[in-house]
Amino acid sequence: MPAEYVYFGNLFPNEPQYKSGKFCGLALTPRFDRDIPHDARSSMQFEAGSIGGFQSQDVFEHIEFEKIPAILDDIYRCLRPGGLFRLSVPDYRSPLLKERSVYDHKGRVVLDTFMGGSVGPGADGKLQVRMPTDGSAHLWHPTVETVREAILASDIRKCSTIDFLHYWKSDDEWVAKPIDQSLMPVSRIPPHDMRADGRPISLVVDFIK
Repeated sequence: MPAEYVYFGNLFPNEPQYKSGKFCGLALTPRFDRDIPHDARSSMQFEAGSIGGFQSQDVFEHIEFEKIPAILDDIYRCLRPGGLFRLSVPDYRSPLLKERSVYDHKGRVVLDTFMGGSVGPGADGKLQVRMPTDGSAHLWHPTVETVREAILASDIRKCSTIDFLHYWKSDDEWVAKPIDQSLMPVSRIPPHDMRADGRPISLVVDFIK
Protein backbone atom coordinates (compact mmCIF):
# COMPACT_ATOMS: atom_id res chain seq x y z
CA MET A 1 0.00 0.00 0.00
CA PRO A 2 1.44 3.40 -0.92
CA ALA A 3 1.77 6.40 1.31
CA GLU A 4 -1.21 8.72 1.63
CA TYR A 5 0.05 10.90 -1.24
CA VAL A 6 1.47 9.94 -4.62
CA TYR A 7 4.17 11.74 -6.61
CA PHE A 8 4.60 11.06 -10.33
CA GLY A 9 8.26 10.34 -11.02
CA ASN A 10 11.25 9.26 -8.96
CA LEU A 11 10.99 10.50 -5.39
CA PHE A 12 14.51 11.73 -4.64
CA PRO A 13 15.53 11.58 -0.96
CA ASN A 14 16.50 15.28 -1.00
CA GLU A 15 12.98 16.38 -2.04
CA PRO A 16 10.58 17.79 0.58
CA GLN A 17 7.92 15.29 -0.51
CA TYR A 18 10.27 12.44 0.44
CA LYS A 19 11.34 14.04 3.70
CA SER A 20 7.71 14.51 4.76
CA GLY A 21 7.24 10.73 4.81
CA LYS A 22 3.78 11.14 3.27
CA PHE A 23 4.57 10.39 -0.37
CA CYS A 24 5.53 7.48 -2.56
CA GLY A 25 6.77 7.90 -6.13
CA LEU A 26 5.43 6.29 -9.27
CA ALA A 27 8.43 5.79 -11.52
CA LEU A 28 9.01 4.05 -14.83
CA THR A 29 12.44 3.05 -13.51
CA PRO A 30 12.44 2.95 -9.70
CA ARG A 31 15.63 4.29 -8.11
CA PHE A 32 14.83 4.94 -4.48
CA ASP A 33 13.18 3.11 -1.61
CA ARG A 34 9.82 4.88 -1.93
CA ASP A 35 9.52 4.43 -5.70
CA ILE A 36 6.83 2.09 -7.04
CA PRO A 37 7.26 0.77 -10.61
CA HIS A 38 4.61 2.30 -12.85
CA ASP A 39 4.17 3.58 -16.40
CA ALA A 40 2.02 6.71 -16.16
CA ARG A 41 0.29 5.72 -19.40
CA SER A 42 -1.18 2.67 -17.63
CA SER A 43 -4.00 2.54 -15.09
CA MET A 44 -2.89 2.74 -11.47
CA GLN A 45 -3.49 -0.26 -9.23
CA PHE A 46 -5.17 1.81 -6.53
CA GLU A 47 -8.78 1.45 -5.43
CA ALA A 48 -11.22 4.19 -6.34
CA GLY A 49 -11.24 7.03 -3.81
CA SER A 50 -8.24 5.65 -1.91
CA ILE A 51 -5.55 8.35 -2.39
CA GLY A 52 -5.41 11.60 -0.44
CA GLY A 53 -3.53 13.51 -3.11
CA PHE A 54 -1.36 13.43 -6.22
CA GLN A 55 1.39 15.68 -7.49
CA SER A 56 2.86 15.74 -10.98
CA GLN A 57 5.79 18.11 -11.45
CA ASP A 58 7.35 18.41 -14.92
CA VAL A 59 6.35 14.90 -15.97
CA PHE A 60 3.29 14.97 -18.22
CA GLU A 61 4.92 17.01 -20.99
CA HIS A 62 7.09 13.92 -21.63
CA ILE A 63 3.96 11.87 -22.46
CA GLU A 64 2.03 12.05 -25.74
CA PHE A 65 -0.70 14.70 -25.44
CA GLU A 66 -3.45 12.36 -26.63
CA LYS A 67 -2.78 10.09 -23.63
CA ILE A 68 -3.06 12.84 -21.01
CA PRO A 69 -6.89 12.81 -20.61
CA ALA A 70 -6.89 9.10 -19.70
CA ILE A 71 -4.19 9.73 -17.08
CA LEU A 72 -6.29 12.56 -15.63
CA ASP A 73 -9.31 10.20 -15.61
CA ASP A 74 -7.36 7.74 -13.49
CA ILE A 75 -6.19 10.41 -11.07
CA TYR A 76 -9.79 11.53 -10.62
CA ARG A 77 -10.89 7.94 -10.03
CA CYS A 78 -8.27 7.33 -7.35
CA LEU A 79 -8.65 10.64 -5.47
CA ARG A 80 -10.64 10.72 -2.28
CA PRO A 81 -13.45 13.27 -2.07
CA GLY A 82 -11.76 16.52 -1.08
CA GLY A 83 -8.38 15.20 -2.24
CA LEU A 84 -5.88 17.48 -4.00
CA PHE A 85 -4.11 16.96 -7.32
CA ARG A 86 -1.42 19.55 -8.10
CA LEU A 87 -0.21 19.67 -11.69
CA SER A 88 2.77 21.68 -12.84
CA VAL A 89 4.18 21.68 -16.37
CA PRO A 90 6.42 24.13 -18.24
CA ASP A 91 4.46 27.05 -19.69
CA TYR A 92 5.48 27.61 -23.30
CA ARG A 93 4.08 31.10 -23.33
CA SER A 94 6.81 32.04 -20.88
CA PRO A 95 9.42 34.20 -22.66
CA LEU A 96 12.18 32.08 -21.11
CA LEU A 97 10.91 28.94 -22.85
CA LYS A 98 9.82 30.69 -26.04
CA GLU A 99 13.36 31.97 -26.62
CA ARG A 100 14.78 28.45 -26.71
CA SER A 101 12.03 26.88 -28.87
CA VAL A 102 11.62 26.12 -32.58
CA TYR A 103 8.30 26.93 -34.27
CA ASP A 104 6.39 25.71 -37.31
CA HIS A 105 4.83 27.92 -39.99
CA LYS A 106 1.73 28.41 -37.82
CA GLY A 107 3.72 29.66 -34.85
CA ARG A 108 3.36 26.44 -32.83
CA VAL A 109 6.27 25.11 -30.77
CA VAL A 110 7.60 21.90 -32.27
CA LEU A 111 10.90 21.58 -30.39
CA ASP A 112 12.45 22.77 -27.14
CA THR A 113 16.14 22.92 -27.96
CA PHE A 114 17.12 22.51 -24.29
CA MET A 115 15.31 19.15 -24.11
CA GLY A 116 17.12 17.31 -26.91
CA GLY A 117 16.13 16.83 -30.51
CA SER A 118 17.04 18.64 -33.68
CA VAL A 119 15.60 20.00 -36.91
CA GLY A 120 17.06 19.01 -40.26
CA PRO A 121 16.20 18.06 -43.84
CA GLY A 122 14.41 14.77 -44.38
CA ALA A 123 14.65 12.42 -47.35
CA ASP A 124 12.03 14.53 -49.15
CA GLY A 125 14.02 17.70 -48.61
CA LYS A 126 11.54 19.13 -46.12
CA LEU A 127 12.58 20.03 -42.60
CA GLN A 128 11.82 17.37 -40.01
CA VAL A 129 11.93 17.35 -36.23
CA ARG A 130 14.00 14.52 -34.78
CA MET A 131 13.29 13.67 -31.17
CA PRO A 132 15.32 11.52 -28.76
CA THR A 133 13.66 8.25 -27.82
CA ASP A 134 14.93 8.02 -24.23
CA GLY A 135 11.95 9.88 -22.73
CA SER A 136 13.86 13.11 -22.08
CA ALA A 137 12.15 15.23 -24.76
CA HIS A 138 9.01 17.28 -24.33
CA LEU A 139 6.42 15.68 -26.62
CA TRP A 140 3.98 18.58 -26.31
CA HIS A 141 4.45 22.13 -25.17
CA PRO A 142 1.85 23.20 -22.63
CA THR A 143 -0.03 26.48 -22.62
CA VAL A 144 -3.18 27.35 -20.72
CA GLU A 145 -5.22 26.46 -23.81
CA THR A 146 -3.78 22.96 -24.26
CA VAL A 147 -4.04 22.16 -20.56
CA ARG A 148 -7.69 23.25 -20.56
CA GLU A 149 -8.27 21.09 -23.62
CA ALA A 150 -6.93 18.04 -21.77
CA ILE A 151 -9.03 18.85 -18.69
CA LEU A 152 -12.24 19.18 -20.71
CA ALA A 153 -11.58 15.81 -22.34
CA SER A 154 -11.24 14.11 -18.93
CA ASP A 155 -13.38 13.23 -15.93
CA ILE A 156 -11.15 15.51 -13.90
CA ARG A 157 -13.28 18.37 -15.18
CA LYS A 158 -15.85 17.19 -12.57
CA CYS A 159 -13.63 18.33 -9.68
CA SER A 160 -15.31 20.72 -7.25
CA THR A 161 -12.44 23.20 -7.69
CA ILE A 162 -10.02 23.75 -10.57
CA ASP A 163 -7.73 26.67 -9.84
CA PHE A 164 -5.12 27.89 -12.34
CA LEU A 165 -2.47 29.34 -10.01
CA HIS A 166 0.47 30.24 -12.28
CA TYR A 167 0.25 30.72 -16.04
CA TRP A 168 0.58 33.13 -18.94
CA LYS A 169 -2.81 34.41 -20.15
CA SER A 170 -1.28 35.94 -23.29
CA ASP A 171 2.14 36.88 -24.58
CA ASP A 172 2.02 39.99 -22.39
CA GLU A 173 -0.10 39.08 -19.36
CA TRP A 174 0.58 36.54 -16.64
CA VAL A 175 -1.00 35.30 -13.41
CA ALA A 176 0.89 34.27 -10.27
CA LYS A 177 -1.39 33.57 -7.32
CA PRO A 178 0.04 32.56 -3.94
CA ILE A 179 0.73 28.81 -3.74
CA ASP A 180 0.62 26.85 -0.49
CA GLN A 181 3.99 25.10 -0.50
CA SER A 182 3.54 23.21 2.77
CA LEU A 183 2.38 19.85 1.37
CA MET A 184 3.18 19.85 -2.35
CA PRO A 185 5.98 22.33 -2.99
CA VAL A 186 6.67 23.29 -6.61
CA SER A 187 10.34 23.86 -7.39
CA ARG A 188 10.12 25.83 -10.65
CA ILE A 189 8.24 28.86 -9.37
CA PRO A 190 9.44 32.07 -7.72
CA PRO A 191 11.16 32.60 -5.36
CA HIS A 192 12.82 29.17 -5.82
CA ASP A 193 13.35 29.76 -9.54
CA MET A 194 14.01 33.35 -10.57
CA ARG A 195 15.24 32.74 -14.12
CA ALA A 196 12.30 34.78 -15.43
CA ASP A 197 12.66 37.63 -12.91
CA GLY A 198 9.68 36.50 -10.88
CA ARG A 199 7.37 35.79 -13.81
CA PRO A 200 5.90 32.29 -14.30
CA ILE A 201 7.92 29.54 -15.92
CA SER A 202 5.60 26.74 -14.88
CA LEU A 203 1.86 26.40 -15.41
CA VAL A 204 0.43 25.26 -12.07
CA VAL A 205 -3.11 24.00 -11.50
CA ASP A 206 -4.77 22.70 -8.33
CA PHE A 207 -7.69 20.28 -8.56
CA ILE A 208 -9.86 19.40 -5.57
CA LYS A 209 -12.26 16.51 -6.01
